[in-house]
Amino acid sequence: MATAAKEVMDAGTVVLALSPHDILVSDRLGAFWPDKAAAIGRLMAEDGQNEPIKVRKNGPRATAPWTLVAGLHRLEGAKLEGLAIIDAIVVAGDEAMLRKVEASENIERGSRSPLERASFVRAIADAAEARLKEQHGDLTPAQIAIRARWDAMKSRAPGVERDDDLNEAEADHTRLNLSRVYGWREGVAEALGMSLAAIKRDLALHRALIAPFPRLWRDLATHPVIGENASALRDIAAIKDEDMRGDLIASLIDNPDMTLAQAMEGLGLSTPAAPAATGATKYMNNATANLARLSAGEQRQIASQIVETFKPTALEALRDALNARLAEIGEEA
Repeated sequence: MATAAKEVMDAGTVVLALSPHDILVSDRLGAFWPDKAAAIGRLMAEDGQNEPIKVRKNGPRATAPWTLVAGLHRLEGAKLEGLAIIDAIVVAGDEAMLRKVEASENIERGSRSPLERASFVRAIADAAEARLKEQHGDLTPAQIAIRARWDAMKSRAPGVERDDDLNEAEADHTRLNLSRVYGWREGVAEALGMSLAAIKRDLALHRALIAPFPRLWRDLATHPVIGENASALRDIAAIKDEDMRGDLIASLIDNPDMTLAQAMEGLGLSTPAAPAATGATKYMNNATANLARLSAGEQRQIASQIVETFKPTALEALRDALNARLAEIGEEA
């Protein structure tokens, strides 16, 4: 297939439009997740390809003119979506150099803006949901309960459930799906940036800032002041009234140099403040915050001490919580 220069990004760097089927895939560095490819392919079909893949030219005896160097999930996603072309950059060098190019790109692709990441997590969550829909398989009772809780919440009218409860239930449900699809364990999920806390945060941003504003969120994601500021985006998402939230986003887009505080002041809004923690909630927040600062190894060392602090009447609840947590991440309870 003939290739055409699409655009020049930097001096000497030409982006080619290639057929995905003209690119060979050799032994890979790292893992391949089918649903990740499906999610990326769907986003590419809807929004276009933001970043070219990297290929090297093959010799005349090869079965295809190109071999992939980096961008496997984008390439396979394009094939799944039936895209006719995929943007690619040609790289050269020995095998060791090409491996370095791929490793470098894999690291860099983990760095998305908060809203780009939220959009990606939503897409990969939907892909996992589609694969497991209506399938209980050999789920444990705790896993079935997680799915049932989310199905019940999802079926209710908007506004019935508290946002925090919705976010927690959806994050639990999504992590269960990802665990079933990929066999992820907690350590792997953490390394991929897909911990329960990260999924909860990303899906909450999607629900508040992307789903209600399909024509605005991309401009908000590239806002020079707000787009990369996760804290500011969460403050916007915390505004309960959807119309007010939309007005604030539109104001920020119209004023690219404006801070969130300035935009909110202009609309007569105040920055959302978290309610002050008191009593048992205050103690719990302090304890969980301190535990979260410890490494996994440090947490293992003090696990027995934590158990000792529980009153006998609370040990059964602790056991049930541990069993549910282990089931959620795919371990044997």
